Amino acid sequence: MSTIAGESLQMDEEEEFKKFVISYRNALQGSGIPETYWRSFHHKLTNEVKIYDAGEVFAIIQIQENYDDGGKTGECMDKDKPGTMHSKVVVSCQSGLQASQPTSIFLVDHAWTYRVDHARQQLQQIPGLLSRMASVMGLDLSEKKNDADGVELVMENMWLYNQTFQRTPIDCAEEKIPVWYIMDEFGSQVRHSDQPSCGLAPLFFAEAQAAFTVLWPLRDLQKGDEVTRDFAYGESDPLVRQCRVCPKITEPADSYYEAVLRESKEQLPVEIHSLVPPKGRILKVYSEMSQVINHLTHAGFELTVNEEEADIIWSYNHIKDYRKFSTEQPHVMLNQFPCENLITVKDCLAALARRVTSASDMIPNTLNLHTELPQFIKHDQEGQDIHCICKPWNLARGMDNTHQQQPDLQRQRENTPNQNQNHLYWSSILNVWRWNQSECALNLIAWQMLLPQVRT
Repeated sequence: MSTIAGESLQMDEEEEFKKFVISYRNALQGSGIPETYWRSFHHKLTNEVKIYDAGEVFAIIQIQENYDDGGKTGECMDKDKPGTMHSKVVVSCQSGLQASQPTSIFLVDHAWTYRVDHARQQLQQIPGLLSRMASVMGLDLSEKKNDADGVELVMENMWLYNQTFQRTPIDCAEEKIPVWYIMDEFGSQVRHSDQPSCGLAPLFFAEAQAAFTVLWPLRDLQKGDEVTRDFAYGESDPLVRQCRVCPKITEPADSYYEAVLRESKEQLPVEIHSLVPPKGRILKVYSEMSQVINHLTHAGFELTVNEEEADIIWSYNHIKDYRKFSTEQPHVMLNQFPCENLITVKDCLAALARRVTSASDMIPNTLNLHTELPQFIKHDQEGQDIHCICKPWNLARGMDNTHQQQPDLQRQRENTPNQNQNHLYWSSILNVWRWNQSECALNLIAWQMLLPQVRT
């Protein structure tokens, strides 16, 4: 290659790297990836054949945790001795791994990416997926009578390996449903530590329409040192990290609901007299929701693109300025009402219902996994075999609802739809409902019993 051609190629690579940084700076910084590694990461990610070179530096080894009457006694490499076999990832490179080295960043592939409501079907239909997931999870399918039993076994164990991410920006409600993934055979064997040796974070690369996990060292590592990560994602509260103390469930104080109102920034309406439209009048409806636009065909309604001339506003976004509507357009009918999140947000609904004597015995135990994780763990420690319905707090129409046994559900707190993030993240607020009531019946009961409480 000539000198001129080489210089031109370097200029092109530099220009591509600058574009990469502009596009992904927020994601890289939000994931905590040091800037030292960005150029090498870009090279490995955008190479014609993506560079998966972790195998040159790391190795997966099997260990045995031995137990006696006093509990775990340590690790043993002898497979002939009794104990539980596990895998772990260690540094295998003779020179170790230096955190200051710009090339000390590695791509980890995702073996399976899915949404929860598609998981069972994909395990049944995608050739080789079931056996690969069983291998990643160390499960023996040979004793299972059929593939259906194997699918159930993988479904029961997958939450030990699941990770999650969400793409942004979000254009519709369906895109708020979190995406879960299981890393390849290498990434899935990285174990947890409260003092992790490495950082791992997912990143969605739009140009390839694919997500990858990025691994980098948090300190210098020597040959034989274990590669570990923090599955609590930096959570500083020791109670939440350990979930060993199980405090009694307490009802939120009035100040909690006052804070909900302040955070919603709603302007309450002035009092108005009810206005009834003339009989037979065709009502104009304004909405940005495709469900309304595509399916409102009744002759008594007419769609309009002008919000100011509408008789009905069916809004997708949270209406906050009720005062303006009550003073400037008092005749307009809205699909929302002030402070409705006390009923439409699931944990608020349950807490409010428990204040109503006639409803308290009918509402299943409901916990917010973000704020009430220790209380949730308490139910598991009581030894009850409980199946739960897990729901995102801000998704409707049953989207991302999952039915699971309780011990695995705490993993769901790692993700929830959030429209204000510009990078990949794991924060989550979900609610757990005891699976012994119909959601439809629960909502009907709630409306009948709680509306008097809301009015007061």
